[in-house]
Amino acid sequence: NKYSQDITDRVKSLKNIPKSLPIKKRIEICGVLFEDKNTSINYNETEYMDIKNFIPYIKKLRFCAFQIFHCNINHFQSLQELKNLKFEIPQTQFTNFISDIEIYHQCWKEGKLFSSYPTSGLVLKINSRKLQKNLEKNNLSIPWAYTIN
Repeated sequence: NKYSQDITDRVKSLKNIPKSLPIKKRIEICGVLFEDKNTSINYNETEYMDIKNFIPYIKKLRFCAFQIFHCNINHFQSLQELKNLKFEIPQTQFTNFISDIEIYHQCWKEGKLFSSYPTSGLVLKINSRKLQKNLEKNNLSIPWAYTIN
């Protein structure tokens, strides 16, 4: 898959990537590279770029981390750990009520939520790691993360 490559060595020069981590073991982090709102002329356009072609844009790019792979902590704890490691994490809203999702969706459409990132939709995730594992056992897909546009 051309969108999920190990690009560690290529992104070390990004200003919002920590230069060192207080971890001795290997850690795998999932995130996205995106153009900085302040330096982009096409900021509102969501576009995939082949990783080999992004070097000329390195000064315009930022990295936003949103998941630590192979760990047993829930999504919220994962985001907090990434923040403690000095990674930029996405703006996140939590709710216990399904009715709030439509409110968040409408606020996003109006540009009142998540406006610091170029987005084409929202990702809804179940926070409970126990529930995620239970759902994963019964399906081949990832039923605990959904997107809405």
